[in-house]
This record gives sequence, structure tokens and C-alpha cells, in this order.
Amino acid sequence: MMVNWKSTTTLRKRALRAVALGRKNYLFAGSDRGGESAAAIYSLIGTAKLNGVDPEGYLRNVLSRIAEHPINRIEELLPWKLPQGSTEDSSRAA
Repeated sequence: MMVNWKSTTTLRKRALRAVALGRKNYLFAGSDRGGESAAAIYSLIGTAKLNGVDPEGYLRNVLSRIAEHPINRIEELLPWKLPQGSTEDSSRAA
């Protein structure tokens, strides 16, 4: 079986681009705490993308629910645990 190394390399470069951009942006986070917060958001967005979930819809869904969600069940809010369609923004559907 012949592997197309060029396309494999392109996919890897594309995946690492977000890391490189994030690294540059972390310099302007304002503080160590700001950098940690930015890294957490970048991680959530990247994880949502890797799981085929719309990052904006996912963050809207989770941020609207997290304050009332029990901490001992926080894993239910992970992108791969949410039911299909639960990350869609219903206000845009009309």
C-alpha cells in the first residue's frame, strides 16, 4: 500500500497551525492566569473540532449550562458526551 506522504504532511501541518498561532497569542494574554485561560479555551475549541462538533455552538451550549451543572457530573459536558444536535443554536434556526 502506497501512502501519500504529501497529504499526510499537509494534514499534520494544518493541525499544528492552531498550536503555533495560539503560542504566539499567549504572549499577549496579559498575565500567567490570562495565558492559562486562553489555553483552556483553545483546548476546548480544538477538542470540539476533533470530535466533529461546531466549536461556537458547543461553547454556547456549555456556557449556558455550566453554572447550574453539578460538578461531580462535569464530564457530561465534554464534546464527545453531548447528544447530537445539542450544540446547535436554536435562536438561529428560525
